[in-house]
Amino acid sequence: MLNARTAPFDLINYHGTCWAARIFNRNRMTAKLDRVIDALQRSLRREHDSAFQRGMHYPTRWDPYFHDFMTLADIYGYPGHHYDHHRKQLTLAALN
Repeated sequence: MLNARTAPFDLINYHGTCWAARIFNRNRMTAKLDRVIDALQRSLRREHDSAFQRGMHYPTRWDPYFHDFMTLADIYGYPGHHYDHHRKQLTLAALN
């Protein structure tokens, strides 16, 4: 059911990215990323160990790293997997 309802989110995700590129240049994006990482680290330190086992269902077609059920630990690990995925897409193969 979650996968069937993703069309509006796909549209928002696409257009949101296009508009954000007009607002966030490289310097602004770097500062924003630093603030987000700091906030995530503070949030991570506040969590109790038991919280990392809680979870919920996610639409699996949104991203190759989404699973039907993801715990909070999975969610905290997701950005790194997502970043690595895109970094590999943008990395040129070694020239021989």
